[in-house]
Formats: sequence, structure tokens, C-alpha cells
Amino acid sequence: MTTRVEELAQQIASLDESDLQALLDRVEELSFRQELSTLSDRYRKRLEEQGELNESAEEILGKLKRIREEIVSREYPG
Repeated sequence: MTTRVEELAQQIASLDESDLQALLDRVEELSFRQELSTLSDRYRKRLEEQGELNESAEEILGKLKRIREEIVSREYPG
């Protein structure tokens, strides 16, 4: 480990329980945001590749409605 990482590890290890929990919660929140951002970027890229990035909300909702209707007619015929 680098000296900086070792120093951080020692500081973290010396935190009292409430501060440690607050730190872990904050790290979890930051990690979640980063993963969400990464997922969003991947989804945008996929939509762009499929030529669907600039579809309007109405177009998207229309597609979802058609998909839902197809599923209902297939799964619950008659």
C-alpha cells in the first residue's frame, strides 16, 4: 500500500463507532451514485446506438403500452 492509503486506513481505524458508521454510509452513498451514473451512461449509449436517444416521452409511453397489451393478450387470452 502507498503511504497515503496506509495513513487513511489508520485514521479510519481510529474513528469512534458513530463516525465510522457515518463514513461507511457516506462511502456507500457515493458508490451508489457512481454506479447509477455508470449505468445511466451505458443506457444512454445503448439508446444512441439504437437511434432511440431522442424519442419523446409520448413515443416511449406508446411503446410501453403496446408491449403491455401484447403481454396481456399472450398471457391472458380471451
